[in-house]
Amino acid sequence: MFKNLLIPTDLHDGLPKLTGYLGALAAAGIEKIVFLHACPIDDDGDKPRLREDKLNRARNLLKIDSAKVPANIKVEVITDHRRPADAILETVEKFQIDLVLVSRPIRNLLDEKLFGSTTIGVLQRIKIPVMILRPQLLWVMTTAELNLRCQQLFRNLLIPYDHSPSAQHLIQQIRQGVQRQTSPSIASITLCWIISDAGQGELAVSEQQPRAAKILAELKHEFTSYGLTVETEIRVGNPIVEAQLAAHDRDIHAIAVSSASVGKIWELSIPSFAGDIIRRCVFPVIYFPPAGR
Repeated sequence: MFKNLLIPTDLHDGLPKLTGYLGALAAAGIEKIVFLHACPIDDDGDKPRLREDKLNRARNLLKIDSAKVPANIKVEVITDHRRPADAILETVEKFQIDLVLVSRPIRNLLDEKLFGSTTIGVLQRIKIPVMILRPQLLWVMTTAELNLRCQQLFRNLLIPYDHSPSAQHLIQQIRQGVQRQTSPSIASITLCWIISDAGQGELAVSEQQPRAAKILAELKHEFTSYGLTVETEIRVGNPIVEAQLAAHDRDIHAIAVSSASVGKIWELSIPSFAGDIIRRCVFPVIYFPPAGR
């Protein structure tokens, strides 16, 4: 489903380690990787020597041993003086990237509003999917574990689905992706309908279940015809908690979400499921931008 991968890194997020796992990423269906480190000039004021030292350190950490690059993958390393969000978006266009892989710690919405977030800034503007990992995942994995993880970045996806416009857009993006994939980078999906129990009685919840089951059964039939293994599940409870429990129970590699409201100011008063998953979920998340970008 994804072939051209951009990996932007601040060098402290664990992502430079992936320069040693090119073969594993190729096994996940990746054909081109661009590593990017962007450090704005004004961060160093009038100290060009300090700036050059930083760039040299970035080049050393992202150095690629050409002898270890598999024949079926192309790799480039870019160091840039622009602001990270601008550099990411321009690199996406220049290299026809179809997935950006970032590493971002768990944060809350207030932190973002007070201190800013490059990742959220990118999510608000980007037109292609972004995969978000937690740096702790990269830091604690052994070589063997990380090698296997890179081979199976998005092999088993959890798709929280409630038939909302955002969910329908998400399923359309997954549909298009699996229809054009030439290798089974996505082998299975779990469609999970989570009925929130907040402010609802047992009768209200039970009335929603037959409709959810019918829609999920139709989607399962469709996606099975694409050669995927498809599971469906209906859960009741807190959507964020239940999504993570479903991912744990099903051996999920990543959770797919979509939303037009991630990072918007109204999230302070009206929480976004996708935004909360991106900020709080310990599992890798693939964010699909809304339609119309």
